[in-house]
This record gives sequence, C-alpha cells and structure tokens, in this order.
Amino acid sequence: MPKELILDVTIEIPKDSKVKYEYDRKSKQIRVDRILYGANAYPQNYGFIPEALDWDGDELDVLVYAQQDFAPGTVVPTRILGAMEMIDDGETDTKLIGVIAVDPRFSEKATIKDLPEHTLKEIKNFFETYKLLQNKKVIVKGFKDTSWAINEYNECVSLMKKYGSLSKDAFLKKMMKEHPQKYKI
Repeated sequence: MPKELILDVTIEIPKDSKVKYEYDRKSKQIRVDRILYGANAYPQNYGFIPEALDWDGDELDVLVYAQQDFAPGTVVPTRILGAMEMIDDGETDTKLIGVIAVDPRFSEKATIKDLPEHTLKEIKNFFETYKLLQNKKVIVKGFKDTSWAINEYNECVSLMKKYGSLSKDAFLKKMMKEHPQKYKI
C-alpha cells in the first residue's frame, strides 16, 4: 500500500464560504444546496472525489488545507494526510483531510499530525456545530492517520464501482439493510 496518496479533488465549497454547494451525480453539476443556518463558515476548502462513494450516498468528502480559496468546480491535486471520522444525522460521513500537493509550502506535510493543532480543532468544531440550527446531530468520532484514510478511500472506490449507478435513496436503503453498523450514532 502506498505511503502517499495524491488525489484530484473537485472543490464544492471555498474556504470561508457559508454557501453549501452539493455535487449532483445525475446532472454532473454543482448546485447550491443551502446557505448555512448559523454564523460559521467552512474552515477549509471542501470538495469530493468523483470515483469514491461514501456511506452517506454522496461522493467521498475532502477538506483541502491551502492558503488560497478555490472556486467550485476547480480540481485541486491533494495529498491525503488523514481523515475525520464522523456521523452526520445517523450516517457515516467521512472527511478525508489533505494539503494542496502543488504548493511547495506544504511539501513537508506528510501526516495529519503535521497540521496545526488549532486548525484541526476548528475543523472539528465547525462540523460539530454547523447543523445545530437545523436540529440535526453530528458526532465527530476523531481524527485518523494516513493509512486509515487510504483504506477508507479504497473502500469508497469499491462502493462507487458496485453501487454508483443507484440513486442516493436506493443506495442508502440497501446499505442500511446490509450494513446497519454504518448508520448508527
């Protein structure tokens, strides 16, 4: 297994945005899903990996640590450092975490422990609170290392190959029945 994984991440949401964009696999467009209900904005660029389907029925999410904010639809080469394990409204919703791979300022960042501790606290706090005013519960289970993140990516690529043609609702119904452990708080 590689010790380094660089993936093309399609940005949905620029850092510091309060607009929640969502990729629609059927139309292959990025759409405005909602405006965040609270005062917080996304702490880092937020995107997805088109070839990987997470257990929530959406493409696998990635937070891209960079000094710049990127426009929705931009593809950013991202070196994966780790992940944040999370349950969002009862569904497993992993967030891979990486750094922009084409900026020499981040070339020495190899693991999630190389990111500033406060940055990880900001990310955790954002996801624990961003849906409170929607009366939805989000549980951040913790941060994981690079190997865990790579395994999660590989599992999600497999899910996309097997089930990517299903609608989100059909996928969730099937997975909740076959893998109920992925849908518990």
